[in-house]
Amino acid sequence: MNKYNTWYNNITENAKNRILTGYVERHHIIPRSLGGSNSNENLVDLTAREHFICHWLLTKMHTGESRAKMIYALNGMKRNGQYTQRYETKITSRVYENLKKEFSLVHSVTMKGKTAWNKGRKEDRPEVLKNVKQAALERKPQSKESREKQAQKTRGKKRTQEQRECMSISMRGIKKGPMSQEEKDKRSKALLGKSKPPGHTEKRMATLAKQLAEGTHYSQQKTTCPHCGVIASKGPYTRYHGARCRRVV
Repeated sequence: MNKYNTWYNNITENAKNRILTGYVERHHIIPRSLGGSNSNENLVDLTAREHFICHWLLTKMHTGESRAKMIYALNGMKRNGQYTQRYETKITSRVYENLKKEFSLVHSVTMKGKTAWNKGRKEDRPEVLKNVKQAALERKPQSKESREKQAQKTRGKKRTQEQRECMSISMRGIKKGPMSQEEKDKRSKALLGKSKPPGHTEKRMATLAKQLAEGTHYSQQKTTCPHCGVIASKGPYTRYHGARCRRVV
């Protein structure tokens, strides 16, 4: 038995023979992760400071996998919770630094080769989605410089086949088709009273002229109606032909 075991036993034995008043924390003498039970013989009430010291001593008393478990437990001692006041525990900067270094090494070894629990998981918890939406609404608009930096990263790049497949999978099941009146009203309301940025009209006209010159404008794309045989551009075809055409060839 080393000095750490002696100190640990002195604290837990002393705790068995007293009654604390005020804030206390329940401690497993033999930790649950090391095979300890919830029986009264294995439980003692400690002050917040004693509780932290006991978990620190446990990291000194064990080796190997057991020590790794005790480092995880010690790292959790500084977490705040609804029923804990562990932030009151005194801890020196040196102890904190050593704990964080050891915890990072142990956690790296423990997680190596494992897939994160949330990788590929689509968030569906209502309370989380609500918080995400609220955060998005409160987020400040991006600056012009920030938008330009993002544009430079993707400008001229093409999506890989893997990216296209991922996008295709994510869009499956999403209803497609004409915009609903509700969505139209929503967008109209959002843009109401907002003036177009300088040069907006000129840019649209330049794009239109370029499309017309290249023959890529939607009005130049002709489609033959399978019902009446009429060749029409996109606008008239959508309005009078296709699924709406009542004539039969």
